[in-house]
Amino acid sequence: MQQAHKSLYLLVCLVILCCGGEVRADITLEASLSHLSFPVDQGAMLTITVNGASRISTIELPEIAGISFQNRGQSSRINIINGSMSSSLTNSYLLQAQKPGTYTIPPIKVNAGGETASTKAMSFEVTATSSQGSTAGGTAERSSEEVAFIRIPKLADHYPGEIVPITIKAYFNQKYRADINSLPILRGDGVVMPQLREKPIQTQERVGGATYHVLSWDTTLAGIKAGRHPLTFSMEASLLIPQKRQPASPFGGDMFDDSTFNDPFFESFFGGAQRKPIDVVSPEAVFNVIPLPVAGQPKDFSGAIGDFTLKVTANRQDLEVGEPLKLSIEIAGSGNFDRVEAPSFPDSPDWKTYAPAATFTPQGNSYSGAKVFDQAVVAKNDAVHEIPTLSFSYFDPVKKDYITRKSAPVTIKLAKSVAVQPPPPLPQNTPVPQQSPASPAKPGSGFEQMAPLNLQMGDFHREIVPLFAKGWFLVLVTFCVLILAALFLWQLRRLNLTKHPERELRRRKNHLLIRDLNQVEQAYASGNSREFLASARTAMQNQMGLSWNMAPTAISLTGLKIRLGPDAPLVAIFAAADAAAYGGATLSREKMQDYLQTMKRELEGLS
Repeated sequence: MQQAHKSLYLLVCLVILCCGGEVRADITLEASLSHLSFPVDQGAMLTITVNGASRISTIELPEIAGISFQNRGQSSRINIINGSMSSSLTNSYLLQAQKPGTYTIPPIKVNAGGETASTKAMSFEVTATSSQGSTAGGTAERSSEEVAFIRIPKLADHYPGEIVPITIKAYFNQKYRADINSLPILRGDGVVMPQLREKPIQTQERVGGATYHVLSWDTTLAGIKAGRHPLTFSMEASLLIPQKRQPASPFGGDMFDDSTFNDPFFESFFGGAQRKPIDVVSPEAVFNVIPLPVAGQPKDFSGAIGDFTLKVTANRQDLEVGEPLKLSIEIAGSGNFDRVEAPSFPDSPDWKTYAPAATFTPQGNSYSGAKVFDQAVVAKNDAVHEIPTLSFSYFDPVKKDYITRKSAPVTIKLAKSVAVQPPPPLPQNTPVPQQSPASPAKPGSGFEQMAPLNLQMGDFHREIVPLFAKGWFLVLVTFCVLILAALFLWQLRRLNLTKHPERELRRRKNHLLIRDLNQVEQAYASGNSREFLASARTAMQNQMGLSWNMAPTAISLTGLKIRLGPDAPLVAIFAAADAAAYGGATLSREKMQDYLQTMKRELEGLS
């Protein structure tokens, strides 16, 4: 087995040599901090990159009073361009301070490939407490090593209810690996924002000499009351920090236990990554809401703010008195359509009106489109010849003035309704001729419109059965009683679940556990260890998320170690799943069986 490992190592070296080009190059160093200013309760990431070396012998970190360095792993990179090969190694350290102040990191000596080089001195500032502005990168100039921040456009003065389009941009430095755990949310009072769509627009931008991956969401803001309202935008993300492989592999004896592969070159292929939660925050902005002017405000103003047009049409122009006519009142443009109301039909004794029904059709976004009110009106007499003028008033934030739109009169033609004339009354003292029951009425006698007597017998019944005694009625009543009983039991069950929510939680956990364990067992039966570990990780995240009231995707290896302890059986399985996801290693059949039994026991204990 050892001989096979040695042969594989020599094969890799042979492939590298066969690529041609120059393997060694002059060693150069690059050192940077993720933040040049950070609060004492947080930290910054120190990155040291060695170009032109495949192995680092030593890195001499300086001793600074009140400053600590924690190793966060090493990553390697090899580029082969036109037969020329270059390599680089990157070491990451978490830098933390014990108290605020200004500090300087002296030159750091690095020995790599038999050569020694030093970095340049770096200064940074540690503040007393964390602030949203510094976390979001609110300064005008940003460090090229800043991990992530949020930007929003500058906000001006606005009116209550005014729709203000904005674009939220989240910047993620391409030098770092990060996962997004939530959409941006608004933090502030007095301002509302609609729910963001899940898929943002993805672009790239250069900021402070670095390339950032940019996620953009187009949305709107609206102030609900006058005053100055501070607000920020934040979102949750995870920084993926590379880390070295643990000495004790969870996969049992395999090629990774060989000392031949304890080389930094293989860390980038088989190493894992640690998730560190980070909050991406924008600098604080002020949404200033000023009151609407009182002078010149029309009586029919309903709070609509924007730019609108008014159009009134009728479904027809020729009709009879008393016949309903449908009006279509269209208000189109852009603004806060939620405060756009139908124009009032003028009060008149000649018209009878009904309440309108509204429909809104957006055009590209939620604040542009057309709102149509369908209203039925009825003319009471033929004296009217047109539909009166309707008016709609709104406030234009650009012109900063009230605007009133009026519709043109709609000409209509009314005709008198045709009514059925009753027969003329009989003159007084007119003798009514006697007529036998069987004889029909004679023409001209005045009884032509009267039906003759029915001389045929109807159906006979021996007895009259009451309704409650009929079979179909009993079946219908029984069916209704069963439905009422089912509804009563369903409502009783809902009340019981409301009083005892833990029962519903237990039911959901058992249902998810059975489903997830079936997927794990199917992966075990197929012998696919990567699918087995992925299914096992999903099962653990689902159960822990319900138990701890968290989103399943937020369950990480670090959180499990904190809650369950580093020696918990589930922690080892979760670590193996992370290692397989990033390293691509496999499990033996016996190890999968052992993990399956352990996971069943532990997860069923949680339920």
